Amino acid sequence: MKKYFVLILLCTFSNTINSQEYRKYWKDGKLTWDDFQAQPTQNNPTYLAYVLMYQTDKKVIDDVTYYGVFSDAYIDKSLSFVHHNLKDEHHLEYNQVIFNLVEIHKRKLQKRIYTLNNIYEVNPLFSDSKSQLEREVYNFQEEGNYGIQLDVTTQWLLRTSEELAASPAFEIPDFRKSNWTYGLYGGVDFGFYGDTYNEVFNSTIAMSLGFEFSYKKVFMGLNMNFTNSKLNTDLMDDSFIIPQGERSTIGLLNGYFGYPVYETKKFRIMPFAGYGLTFLSEAGNEDNKQETSAATSIFGVNFDLKNKKTVNFTPSLFDIREEGNSYFRARIFMSNSNFNPTLKGYSINIGLFYGIEGRFLSKK
Repeated sequence: MKKYFVLILLCTFSNTINSQEYRKYWKDGKLTWDDFQAQPTQNNPTYLAYVLMYQTDKKVIDDVTYYGVFSDAYIDKSLSFVHHNLKDEHHLEYNQVIFNLVEIHKRKLQKRIYTLNNIYEVNPLFSDSKSQLEREVYNFQEEGNYGIQLDVTTQWLLRTSEELAASPAFEIPDFRKSNWTYGLYGGVDFGFYGDTYNEVFNSTIAMSLGFEFSYKKVFMGLNMNFTNSKLNTDLMDDSFIIPQGERSTIGLLNGYFGYPVYETKKFRIMPFAGYGLTFLSEAGNEDNKQETSAATSIFGVNFDLKNKKTVNFTPSLFDIREEGNSYFRARIFMSNSNFNPTLKGYSINIGLFYGIEGRFLSKK
């Protein structure tokens, strides 16, 4: 059974490779006679079969993944031909001019795609670009009398080669970036308790979720985490009482501000400070369970390792372009709260998180 499975995989891989062999891209080098594999027809002594197209895809450049619509172009070697009596250097240059024109219009199409308001405008834009390419190929053929005027071919070859040399094969989209970022993160906090809290609670692991925004380099966030602990002594705050041996839910809700003191493309260190509430309640799902809360101050440091940056430059949903990245976060922070003289203290929390953040892009 395994042999049949391996054989199927090999056949599929072989067919995939063979299906690509008929294509030649401009980046593969200049045309050679090996690129003309079809038999000439009676009506046409030479024919270069080219394809201009677009597709939704992704490209990875300098560790950045770009999602969007990409133009593409190639010649079909299996459909291209030149009569054997015309296989000279001049007719190779004649077809090279056409190949150059196809690549030029592919690059122009990509630049025009960057200006789209949404993905649904691609098709009419592509039709227009294809018509412009066909018209310019026709102008070249008419001006040079389909390759008879050698000087015309030489002029067009020089001009198109210079134009290609002056423009990049793929130009990274350049958009105006919003000053605001938005994101969320989630993970776990491991907490150690101090002062009287250490007498009441055991060390805990809390589930944590946060929402984070920034304006330029100032970060603002809202974080909440929840855990529970078996009580070592009675938990009391006025009329609020949970006896020793029972479990108490511990919740922390806070807002904070932060500012990165060190940041590169891959790493960020960001101290932060904030204020919020600590909630204590009976564990369980009872509707009438008791609860108490106290004001809480926090301060700490985030260590972010940026994982993957993406750019979506062709709007598809709500006409939105955005740039984003994911990151792994290690966080250490202290929270301090005071319920009453016999119930006050602090917790030191060490957490590991995974988060995403993004910002809107707009056309310049």
